Order: sequence, then C-alpha cells, then structure tokens
Amino acid sequence: MNRTIIAITLIGLTIPALAASARYYLEIDTVGNCSVVDSKPSDHAGMMILGDKNGYASKQDAAKALKALPKDKCRGIVG
Repeated sequence: MNRTIIAITLIGLTIPALAASARYYLEIDTVGNCSVVDSKPSDHAGMMILGDKNGYASKQDAAKALKALPKDKCRGIVG
C-alpha cells in the first residue's frame, strides 16, 4: 500500500515537470521549407534551427517568430 502511494506521488510530480520542459523550434529543411516542430532538429539530418537556438516556450511563440522571419528566408512554410 505504501509503495503504491509513493509511486503515484512520484508520477504525479514527474508529469508536470516533463510538460513544463516542452520546447518548440523553428527549423529549415534541406530544400528551404520552414516549420515549427516540438523536438530539437538533428544536425545530421540536414535540418537547421532558425530563431532562438534554445527553442520557444509555446507553439504560438514559435509560430509568431516564424512569421517574423524575412520573406526570402523560407521557400515555403510546412504545417
């Protein structure tokens, strides 16, 4: 019984911490299309981060930054 209560408490404390650390990134792919993604782009896949290299706290902040990019930066917007 005590182990169950401890396990539930630990899970309850861990889930909000994981959600609070979610970051959104602007990326540009190898053909020049830009998008907002919810995981850090991998350098070896040819993706590059645009804007804040540490990511954005919300998807709305990332979308706002995507719209603020110079018009000639992206060939297209995906998503």
